[in-house]
Amino acid sequence: MFYSFELQMAGVILLTAMTVCGISLWIKRRKLEKESTESIEQESTESIEQNISEKSDSI
Repeated sequence: MFYSFELQMAGVILLTAMTVCGISLWIKRRKLEKESTESIEQESTESIEQNISEKSDSI
């Protein structure tokens, strides 16, 4: 056998750990991107509403 059984088990454990870490980081990144997108949309909506109210006040 090219690899010993212990090395194969270590590889399986490392592969599993790296997969779990990668998935958790991917989920965190998606969550942060979603929150930042929502905050940008909220800020743009507020600025549009503010511009509309300023224009109506000046008329």
